[in-house]
Amino acid sequence: MNSPEIETVAPSQLLTLELKGVTKKFPGIIANDSIDFNLREGEIHTILGENGAGKSTLMNMIAGLYPADAGEMYVFGEQVNFTNPRQAIDKSIGMVFQHFMLVRNHTVAENIILGLPGVMRLSLKEVHQQIREISERYDLFVDPEKKIQELSVGEQQRVEIVKVLYRGARILILDEPTAVLTPKESEALYEIMERMATEKHSIIFITHKMKEVMALSHRITVLSRGKVMATIQKNATDPAELAELMLGNLEAKDKVQVAELLQENVVTENDESFSPSQKPKKKVSKLTVGLQGIHAVNDLGHPALKGVSLELHTGEILGMAGVSGNGQPELTDVLSGLRTPTQGSFMFDEVLLEKPTVSEMIERGVGYIPEDRKKFGVSSGLSIANNFLLRDFNNPQFCAKQLLKLEKINTYGQEKMKEFDIRAPSEKTQVGLLSGGNMQKVILAREISRPLNLLLASQPTRGLDIHATSFIRKQICQARDQGLTVLWISEDLDELLLVADRIAVIFDGRIVGILTREEATVSIIGQMMTGMGKEGVEQVNEKSENA
Repeated sequence: MNSPEIETVAPSQLLTLELKGVTKKFPGIIANDSIDFNLREGEIHTILGENGAGKSTLMNMIAGLYPADAGEMYVFGEQVNFTNPRQAIDKSIGMVFQHFMLVRNHTVAENIILGLPGVMRLSLKEVHQQIREISERYDLFVDPEKKIQELSVGEQQRVEIVKVLYRGARILILDEPTAVLTPKESEALYEIMERMATEKHSIIFITHKMKEVMALSHRITVLSRGKVMATIQKNATDPAELAELMLGNLEAKDKVQVAELLQENVVTENDESFSPSQKPKKKVSKLTVGLQGIHAVNDLGHPALKGVSLELHTGEILGMAGVSGNGQPELTDVLSGLRTPTQGSFMFDEVLLEKPTVSEMIERGVGYIPEDRKKFGVSSGLSIANNFLLRDFNNPQFCAKQLLKLEKINTYGQEKMKEFDIRAPSEKTQVGLLSGGNMQKVILAREISRPLNLLLASQPTRGLDIHATSFIRKQICQARDQGLTVLWISEDLDELLLVADRIAVIFDGRIVGILTREEATVSIIGQMMTGMGKEGVEQVNEKSENA
């Protein structure tokens, strides 16, 4: 995928936001340590840092979710001391969260006006019109009358952006905004960001995609362990320097992984410079999963899978591309036993399955990394050690006569924390207190540390820093090389091109085509994600070339 290109307009020197010595502490940790930061009018200012570096805490203070423990904050030159989000909104600050803040059983319009003063006096007809005008202006098309639960993840992202624009935000915080977008939608967002900057909006941009950092930023601030390492003009730096600032305290072996990943992060459609351990293997052996004509409904009873036929082989990563909400969750539910298909056949390891249960699929060696790691992947109140054993508490190694062997469980937890580089005070730490990257490593360790035939990996690296991303990818690719079958679902097409042996594209509950690694490019996959079959894409591209 080519790097996004925008015509950057130099921001003015007017400071819209300024932080001086801002500090935030939690029990046992200093999340932000004397942060100095400023944002200019018309600027796209990127914040870079590992998971756990303090980015989220800093943004939450700017957005009014957390009060600062020390330091000063100025908005348009006026000193402020936010104690709630309403105060930040009143000062024209809007935040688009990576994890959406939407009420599922309310409409788009109701979510957008929720919490606004005088909401009872607002005319819904006028609100609908205003939402449509904003949507059309920024190519963020959403139906104001639809309920959130009827929307795909990508559409919900658009609602969040429209919401802050509707409320008049001049300072916008965008937290991983392209994580759920197609290439075309991402390109539209890049243009939106450029237009907003030109119109003197100030944007704080959080992303882990180095291409976006280098293409969209005016300035870049790097955080590490709660401290500002540097604030640099985009034109005066490069990815290697930024990584060194982010991860300068890593061991040498980890720096090698980061260097490899940085090379991947600037890969283009025709670039063959893959990390050797991640380069897809062409040899495919026996069939692990055979789906034929699978139909299934979603939680609302609406058709979600509409005749999916798919084969997965041992020693293969089958990548799955598609806009969120096109049947991916229902497909993983079927494969893991969480959802019973209404029609079609399901062969697993040469056995025809009839209404398999979750327990049966676990016994057959199916592992699952869910899209929402915090909600479905861990038990937040349990320790790290206990989370490793969520699927294995009946193992006699850890349980005897219905009593848990706590010493052995904790020892096992220590071993896995070291093996999977999970950074926490101890194996007794609650999983809910971990950063996203460490939480994902706990899930990965639990799933691939037991005998597996199939791993379902749904967005396994979404929202992770470059070190955690590199670690997760390498672990899964190594398991593939040892014979594991992997279904890797991702909206990051560059990632699929790096790790997948074949790539299937899903649209509206149907597989519209399957590409070999040699056939696949971001452009072709992106077109297929709109519902166009492989043959149709080839015809369109041929006509375009002839024209």
